[in-house]
Amino acid sequence: MTSEERAEIRRLVADYMRSEGCTCCRDVEAHEKHAAELAKVLKVRKYEDGSGYDFAHYRTDQ
Repeated sequence: MTSEERAEIRRLVADYMRSEGCTCCRDVEAHEKHAAELAKVLKVRKYEDGSGYDFAHYRTDQ
């Protein structure tokens, strides 16, 4: 991974985290936009029903 790719991922994650907010101030539109940008860069597939991206497929098992 190049330093430019790493910088882009850091920026995308930071934007995504900022859009999460708390329940009183969550920015839903920004969240969806940033999730889509992350999914595109990381090649995360959409759910079959198109409702979002299957990031959970890649999460750490608890």
